[in-house]
Amino acid sequence: MASKPKLLVLAGTKEARELIEELSSLPDYEVVASLAGVTKTPRPLAAPTRVGGFGGVSGMLDYLTSQKIAAVIDATHPYAAQISQNAAIATTQLNLPLLRLQRALWQPMPDDNWHPVDSVKEAVDFLPAGSTVFFAASPKVAAPLRARPDIHWIIRSLNRPEHADRLPNATYIEGGPAQNWDAEAALFKEKQIQWIISKNSGGTSSFAKIKAARELKLPVVMIKPPKHSDGILYSSIAQVLRELQNSLSFSVL
Repeated sequence: MASKPKLLVLAGTKEARELIEELSSLPDYEVVASLAGVTKTPRPLAAPTRVGGFGGVSGMLDYLTSQKIAAVIDATHPYAAQISQNAAIATTQLNLPLLRLQRALWQPMPDDNWHPVDSVKEAVDFLPAGSTVFFAASPKVAAPLRARPDIHWIIRSLNRPEHADRLPNATYIEGGPAQNWDAEAALFKEKQIQWIISKNSGGTSSFAKIKAARELKLPVVMIKPPKHSDGILYSSIAQVLRELQNSLSFSVL
């Protein structure tokens, strides 16, 4: 009897969680999820889950081969460039389908005051001297902030950085984004925020800060997501499921 195609879902987003729940409810596939391990206590996913990196392209090649993976679905955060690049290289070498599920990016409205840039460094360089700036991103990408000791940073992240990695001119807030813009606006007023640096992550989970900035007429330095040239890009779970049926219309022996 032919075995079911085994799918690897690179997870870590709300969309990935929903996709895994949908795939796990179907009898057609065997599903395994992968998390980078950034969040200390992630909510369990509806499929067996591995946590941690693969060890670069070579490690991913070994994993895909040893586990007989039939297709990879990249549903990571739009800015998780390294894992996405490794997945693209590995699936190309093994001639495996690579599907990318990425939520639609935010689009500026007439009342928004956005300043698009390509990187955190460009965002930091753009800021006027002496500003109080809200920065919501992983401490792993906060190194360029050290170049601006004149800025007072308000940095929010899921995990507070180690003491050695903390900036002397920063106030740290541990936690995730508020779900309503009123709470974000209250935080911005309390901390006397003048500028915001944000990634254009799309979706609803962190949009409240963008709405709050709009309502308070705060300028936002918006970091554009990295461009991905590999894999087929989809913005909905339904599209992914249809493509899987087309790509895997064979039996994995």
